[in-house]
This record gives sequence, structure tokens and C-alpha cells, in this order.
Amino acid sequence: MAAAALEGRAFFEHQQQRRREIQGRLTGKPVRHRPPQPPLVSPAAATQIIPSVPAAPLLRILLTSGANAGEAFHLHQGELIIGREEGSEIQLDDLRVSHNHAVLRVHGDKVTIEDLRSTNGTKVNGTPIERQTPLAPGDEIDVGGVQLMLETG
Repeated sequence: MAAAALEGRAFFEHQQQRRREIQGRLTGKPVRHRPPQPPLVSPAAATQIIPSVPAAPLLRILLTSGANAGEAFHLHQGELIIGREEGSEIQLDDLRVSHNHAVLRVHGDKVTIEDLRSTNGTKVNGTPIERQTPLAPGDEIDVGGVQLMLETG
């Protein structure tokens, strides 16, 4: 068997066997032949389709009022700041919005919002929030007078 025709694990095992043979000739001890190792993955298992984990739905925030009405922001996992400040993940160009107004937290398909002690407050479905509040698709969010909506998309 040509060593060049072997790949990966088979090549390694071939090299190990050759070393044992050479060492056996030098020391005069008999060479132990090891049976080949079974493959790490059986050919049958390699062709099986592995069920995929369902992906979290794509979530986005849609601006429904203000200068940028109709603009949408796709949400990613982690924390996203809503504010007027440059660099906010959801930047709103409205003087009623604080620099760092609120934070959205996305974990899987769960989304929460928390007001960051903003000047004009944050509301969910018309109710002012004082702590981290869960959101669901279709919820209306008021950030200092600018209207947003959580959507799946």
C-alpha cells in the first residue's frame, strides 16, 4: 500500500505500524500487529440527516411614526440601545428621545425592553414601564413620543 494514497487517520496508523516494524527489527522483538481501528463515524451515520434546531424567528423593530416612519431595524441576540446618540443600534433622530433612551434585550425568541431613566419615558401598549418588560410581536412601543412596533419578519 502506497503511503501517498493514504489520508488522515489511515496514514497515521500506517506510519505507526511501520515504526513498530522497524523497532522490532532493531530490537529483535516480535512485531505486534494491531487490528485497524473502526472509523470515528460509521458510513451509515455519515449519510443520516441530522434534524436541525429550529431557528429563532427573525425579529425587527418598525418605526411607525416620526421622521423615519417605515424604517425597520433587524434585531440580533444581545442588548440593543435605542437612543439619539451616534452609535445606538436603533438610532432615532428626534429631540424627544434621550441619548440612551431604552435597551432591548434579545435572547432566542424572547425580547424585553427597559427604560434607561430617559427624560420622556418609555411605554409599551400605552402603559409607562418602570422595569424590564417582556415584548411580543405586535406590541407598540413609545420611546419619548416616537412610535415603534415589534414584528416578526
